[in-house]
Parts: sequence; C-alpha cells; structure tokens
Amino acid sequence: MSLIRENLMKEKGYRPYCGNGYCGGLMPRTVWTGSQFKCNSCHWVSQFPADFIAEYKAKWYAEEKH
Repeated sequence: MSLIRENLMKEKGYRPYCGNGYCGGLMPRTVWTGSQFKCNSCHWVSQFPADFIAEYKAKWYAEEKH
C-alpha cells in the first residue's frame, strides 16, 4: 500500500496533496468530493481505484448511512 493510501486509512480527515505537478496553487491539499479527492486550485482529481474508495468510505463514512 502506498504511503498516501496508508495515511488516508490511518488518519481521519487526511487530505492528500494535489497530484498535478504543474498546479498553479503550489501543491495544495485536496478536498474529498464523496468519490475522489479534488484540487480546488487546478481541478485535478485523484484516480484511486473503486475498491480502495469503497474501503475508505466504509471506514470513515459508514456512520453517515444511519
């Protein structure tokens, strides 16, 4: 598992940096869209696989289903 994925699964609220090497916002933290992470500066969107996103949502957002 990558360091980013480990951080996402270990630290509630962790937000990875923008993955666009040419982001004009100087690599800001991304925001969770409900399905991926997005940079508000350049609009880059992460591309985590569906199985990882399902695991992430189950861990941190399961309580929102109730």
